[in-house]
Amino acid sequence: MSAVGLLVAVAFTIGLAGTLGWMLRVPPPAPRGATSTVRSVQAIRKVMVPIIDLGASVRAVELAARLNQGHKAQMIIVYVHEIPLQSPLVVPDRDPRIQGALDAAAFLAMQHAIEPQTRVAAARQAAHRIVEIAREEGVDLIVMGISYHYRPNEGPLGRIADQVMREAPCEVLIDRVPRQKVALIPTGT
Repeated sequence: MSAVGLLVAVAFTIGLAGTLGWMLRVPPPAPRGATSTVRSVQAIRKVMVPIIDLGASVRAVELAARLNQGHKAQMIIVYVHEIPLQSPLVVPDRDPRIQGALDAAAFLAMQHAIEPQTRVAAARQAAHRIVEIAREEGVDLIVMGISYHYRPNEGPLGRIADQVMREAPCEVLIDRVPRQKVALIPTGT
């Protein structure tokens, strides 16, 4: 028995004991809120993304698709065309701007292997119609994208997002695009 052989045997035994100790250790229990949060996110079966501001809304589709990875929730993309009170309440036939927005949003969803439903609706107030559609469809989550616009008579979220937050029958996730990133989002205009 040589000193080098004895040293290698001791080092091997210590390394093996350390590895076995690491493998057999019991991790600390997860906090109670963390496990229920994971279950609640996995319980989302229908996600709705309203198209309001094209650039920010397309980002919301991307965010909703990434949140949906592995959960296979159904995605509904809704373009609510807000019509003034003095005009008749009809959706314009084949508006290229509306169709372009829906096509861009659907393309992004399909890049994440999600086949979205698209829908166009007309309303006097977009927020009310978004909430109605969420109720009709049994939506679990609404993901809204808003861009930075300062309007003195509105809150920081804007009129539509603020009203959806207040009245929605489900969770609402709002992604506000920072002012410096607004120029980086292609809007097709």
